[in-house]
Amino acid sequence: MGKKYIGRVSEMIRQKLTQVILEESNDPRMAEITITGVEVNRDTTRAQVYYSLIGDAEKKVEAQRMLDGAAGWLRGQIAPTLRLRNIPELVFVYDPSLEHGERIDALLEQWHQEAPAEALAEEAVDGDANA
Repeated sequence: MGKKYIGRVSEMIRQKLTQVILEESNDPRMAEITITGVEVNRDTTRAQVYYSLIGDAEKKVEAQRMLDGAAGWLRGQIAPTLRLRNIPELVFVYDPSLEHGERIDALLEQWHQEAPAEALAEEAVDGDANA
C-alpha cells in the first residue's frame, strides 16, 4: 500500500474514532480523551491510536484500561464507514504531547511574569551606575 493511501486511512480512522467517542459513547470518562493521531501498518491490520488526556497517573492507567476494553466495540462502530478489506485492530498508546505542551505554557507564563521584574531591577542598577 502507498503512503498516501495509508495516510488517508489513518486520518479516516482518527476522525471516526473521535466522532464515536464524543457522540456515541455512554461513558463520560471517554469525553476526557483526545485522539491525537493514528498510525496504520502497511496491510491495514493494525492501527496504533495515540490518545491524550490531562490528569494524574491513576487517571491515565484507568483510561488505558477503559480504551483497551472498549477497543472491540470501537472497532465495530468504525467498521461500516471505513469499507476496508481489513478492519484494523485498535491498539491504544498514550501520547504525552498535550501534557508537555501544558508544561511549556506554564514555564513560559512563569518566565513572562519574572522577566519584567528582572528588567526593572537591571534598570535600577544601570540608573545608579550612570548617576
